[in-house]
Amino acid sequence: MAQSPSPDSPAAKTLAEHHALHALLEEIERASADTRAAADEIRPRLDTLRDQLAAHFAGEEEGGLFEQIMEEAPEQAHECQKLCDEHSGLLDKVDDLRSADAETRADPGWGARVRAFLQDLDRHESRENEILTRALDGSVEAQD
Repeated sequence: MAQSPSPDSPAAKTLAEHHALHALLEEIERASADTRAAADEIRPRLDTLRDQLAAHFAGEEEGGLFEQIMEEAPEQAHECQKLCDEHSGLLDKVDDLRSADAETRADPGWGARVRAFLQDLDRHESRENEILTRALDGSVEAQD
C-alpha cells in the first residue's frame, strides 16, 4: 500500500485545496438557498470561488498532479484527462453566473442555477479525490 503523500506533494496540496474549496462551496450554497439573501451577497463569493478555482485548476494541470497520477497509476490517465477537460467548462459556468445582471440575480431561478453549478463542481472535486486516494494514496480517505 502506498505511503501518505508528503505535505508538499501535489497530492497533499490538492487535497488541502479541495478541503478549502468545499468550505467555500458550502458557504455559497447556504447563501443561494436563502431566498431572503440578496443575490449581491453571492456575487463576491462567486468572484472568490472563480479566483480560487482558476489557481487550483492551473496547479493541478501545471503543478505535476496529473503527471504524478499517470506515473503511479497509468490506468487512471483517461479519467485524469476527462477531469482536466472539465476545468474550462466549470470556469465558464462560474463566469456566466458572475456576469448575470441584477435582474437575473434577483430571479429565484438564478439561485437554483448557482446550486446546480455547485453540485457539478462538488462532483468534479469528489472524483478527483477518488483518483488521488485510489491512485496515489489508498490509505487516505477523501477529505471532501
